[in-house]
Amino acid sequence: VKVVAWRMLTQLKGQGWPDDLLDMMYMDEETTLWAKEGVEAASTNGVIHRDSNGVVLSTGDSVVLIKDLDVKGSSLTAKRGAAVRNIRLDPDNEEYIEGKVDGQTVVIITKYVKKI
Repeated sequence: VKVVAWRMLTQLKGQGWPDDLLDMMYMDEETTLWAKEGVEAASTNGVIHRDSNGVVLSTGDSVVLIKDLDVKGSSLTAKRGAAVRNIRLDPDNEEYIEGKVDGQTVVIITKYVKKI
């Protein structure tokens, strides 16, 4: 329980109040090393989203479609050159981003987009 609490407080560290709790927390050296190993492993397992040119995408970026895409479950066709603004990244799959095309939220595969 201490390790999980330490890891969660470490993730929230920049907000101010977790710093005080981390200072008050007591863990022996073995437990501290174990907790730090988990944080380092979690940070290296992050999913990195890249567009068709290999540029790293971030939440809130704008992208342009490089190919006409048929939207499944809809009669909508997302046209090449359509701008998708304020994208959201799928935390589990590096190939998927979400954005609005013609007012409809769709999931787009990153190999069909280029960052603006």
